[in-house]
Amino acid sequence: MIRWSELEAQIPLDELPAFHRAFLELHRPELEAQTLPLRRVQQYVVQTLHTLAQSGQARQVGEDFEVSSEVLPSAYRGLV
Repeated sequence: MIRWSELEAQIPLDELPAFHRAFLELHRPELEAQTLPLRRVQQYVVQTLHTLAQSGQARQVGEDFEVSSEVLPSAYRGLV
Protein backbone atom coordinates (compact mmCIF):
# COMPACT_ATOMS: atom_id res chain seq x y z
CA MET A 1 0.00 0.00 0.00
CA ILE A 2 1.15 3.52 -0.73
CA ARG A 3 -0.31 6.86 0.20
CA TRP A 4 -1.89 8.67 -2.71
CA SER A 5 0.05 11.84 -1.93
CA GLU A 6 3.35 9.91 -1.97
CA LEU A 7 2.42 8.31 -5.28
CA GLU A 8 1.61 11.69 -6.81
CA ALA A 9 4.93 13.07 -5.51
CA GLN A 10 6.80 10.37 -7.45
CA ILE A 11 5.20 11.38 -10.75
CA PRO A 12 6.65 14.43 -12.55
CA LEU A 13 4.27 17.38 -12.35
CA ASP A 14 3.78 17.57 -16.10
CA GLU A 15 2.72 13.88 -16.14
CA LEU A 16 0.14 14.13 -13.33
CA PRO A 17 -2.81 15.02 -15.59
CA ALA A 18 -2.13 11.92 -17.71
CA PHE A 19 -1.89 9.77 -14.58
CA HIS A 20 -5.16 11.13 -13.21
CA ARG A 21 -6.92 10.60 -16.54
CA ALA A 22 -5.57 7.02 -16.79
CA PHE A 23 -6.80 6.36 -13.25
CA LEU A 24 -10.28 7.59 -14.17
CA GLU A 25 -10.33 5.63 -17.42
CA LEU A 26 -9.64 2.49 -15.37
CA HIS A 27 -12.34 3.12 -12.75
CA ARG A 28 -14.84 5.45 -14.43
CA PRO A 29 -14.61 4.95 -18.22
CA GLU A 30 -18.06 6.45 -18.69
CA LEU A 31 -16.61 9.87 -17.81
CA GLU A 32 -14.40 9.96 -20.91
CA ALA A 33 -11.63 11.56 -18.84
CA GLN A 34 -9.59 12.56 -21.88
CA THR A 35 -12.24 15.14 -22.76
CA LEU A 36 -12.70 16.62 -19.28
CA PRO A 37 -11.11 19.86 -18.05
CA LEU A 38 -8.32 19.28 -15.54
CA ARG A 39 -10.30 20.74 -12.62
CA ARG A 40 -13.11 18.25 -13.29
CA VAL A 41 -10.60 15.40 -13.54
CA GLN A 42 -9.21 16.27 -10.11
CA GLN A 43 -12.71 16.34 -8.60
CA TYR A 44 -13.55 12.95 -10.07
CA VAL A 45 -10.26 11.46 -8.84
CA VAL A 46 -11.13 12.43 -5.25
CA GLN A 47 -14.67 11.09 -5.63
CA THR A 48 -13.31 7.83 -7.03
CA LEU A 49 -10.83 7.45 -4.17
CA HIS A 50 -13.71 7.86 -1.70
CA THR A 51 -15.71 5.22 -3.60
CA LEU A 52 -12.75 2.84 -3.56
CA ALA A 53 -12.35 3.40 0.19
CA GLN A 54 -16.04 2.65 0.77
CA SER A 55 -15.71 -0.61 -1.17
CA GLY A 56 -12.56 -1.63 0.71
CA GLN A 57 -10.22 -1.23 -2.27
CA ALA A 58 -8.46 1.75 -0.67
CA ARG A 59 -8.22 3.19 2.81
CA GLN A 60 -8.74 6.77 3.87
CA VAL A 61 -6.07 8.10 6.22
CA GLY A 62 -7.02 11.59 7.34
CA GLU A 63 -7.33 13.60 4.14
CA ASP A 64 -5.14 11.16 2.22
CA PHE A 65 -5.74 7.63 0.90
CA GLU A 66 -3.72 4.44 0.88
CA VAL A 67 -3.99 2.44 -2.32
CA SER A 68 -2.56 -0.82 -3.58
CA SER A 69 -1.09 -1.38 -7.00
CA GLU A 70 -4.25 -3.19 -8.15
CA VAL A 71 -6.25 0.05 -8.28
CA LEU A 72 -3.63 1.85 -10.38
CA PRO A 73 -3.32 1.92 -14.15
CA SER A 74 -0.85 -0.78 -15.19
CA ALA A 75 1.73 1.76 -16.40
CA TYR A 76 2.02 3.14 -12.86
CA ARG A 77 1.95 -0.05 -10.78
CA GLY A 78 5.73 -0.16 -10.54
CA LEU A 79 5.68 2.94 -8.35
CA VAL A 80 4.13 1.03 -5.43
